[in-house]
Amino acid sequence: MATYETIATRSKLTSRTLERIWRTVPGIMFLAPAVIAFLLLRYYPLVRGLLMSLYRWDVSNPPGTYVGFNNFTLTLQSEIFLILLSNTFLLYGFGLLCGFWVPIVQSLLLSELRKGHYVYRFLYVLPVAVPGIASLMVWKYIWHPQSGLANAVMQGLGLPTQLWLSDPQLVKLTLRLPGLLGGGMGVIIYLAAIQSISVETIEAAIMDGASTFQRARHIVLPSIMPIVGILFVLSLTGSLLTFDDVWIMTAGGPGYASTTLVMGVYQRAFVQNQFGLGSAWAVVILVMTLVLTLGRLYTMREDRM
Repeated sequence: MATYETIATRSKLTSRTLERIWRTVPGIMFLAPAVIAFLLLRYYPLVRGLLMSLYRWDVSNPPGTYVGFNNFTLTLQSEIFLILLSNTFLLYGFGLLCGFWVPIVQSLLLSELRKGHYVYRFLYVLPVAVPGIASLMVWKYIWHPQSGLANAVMQGLGLPTQLWLSDPQLVKLTLRLPGLLGGGMGVIIYLAAIQSISVETIEAAIMDGASTFQRARHIVLPSIMPIVGILFVLSLTGSLLTFDDVWIMTAGGPGYASTTLVMGVYQRAFVQNQFGLGSAWAVVILVMTLVLTLGRLYTMREDRM
């Protein structure tokens, strides 16, 4: 009798297990294409790049000569690498100075509007719908030293004209000045964070006589700091991967004045055909991105505690 009950219990458990597995099959089938594509398009190139960085890669007879970490030694000892690293961080610094804080201010202003709120929000988000290359070409015309709008305004104000994108001293700042216009998805993200703040908290501050500035400083900004921190991390990692906007505007010129690290990877891999060295540059950028991201996330965690 006990044996019969044991067999029946095992049979029920087996049937339940099979039923659960059968229920997960559709989910696995739906997820499988995306997972396979993600592995092939994300992780395979990453692993491939790590392997290529260990070789003096020969395109005609891959993988070429094994050189171990020599490519990394050449990278870290390269004067060009240090110049491009400096350019990348300076561009990021000018980006923070000219653009990172603007969407925060715009979202604060939008949150105080009582009329036309949706119209202004639409106008701030509208630039996202414009292709990036079209916007960059417009700005390239604006900064043109002979026929550009910027120098026309300078002449109208009686100020000396500038070379803008052709000036090694001005090119980095010039590339990031458009950030002063703000707008984009950052405004909507910050505005959503502001609107999630308890209405009772805001009303209590108003009843206590807090001004708009005081409410923004002591209530709104502290409440949205986690969102600010996340977008700061995203902007930091994105700055190390800067390529398309600088390439379209200046192609890295004049000289190496605006060349970034990712452009250095492109030049070594696809212009000089040094795929092993280019991969080593890319791996160094990856490590730097991970270190900076984890460091910032750790400080954010410490701030919460």
